[in-house]
Amino acid sequence: MELAKKPLAPLMRKMKVGQVEVYPCSQNRSINVTASNLNIEEGKSFSRKRKGNVIEVTRTA
Repeated sequence: MELAKKPLAPLMRKMKVGQVEVYPCSQNRSINVTASNLNIEEGKSFSRKRKGNVIEVTRTA
């Protein structure tokens, strides 16, 4: 079963430190760009880990 795409920026912006969101691998490039933009604009940091066909995004700071 394919994980449905979710809006990135609004969800990632609202994430608390330690919170995890799961996205489909098809959004990998967008996840990286959004994480980079949020780091530059708001000082928020994220880690990304691929697990099978999904990417776990964790807010780290």
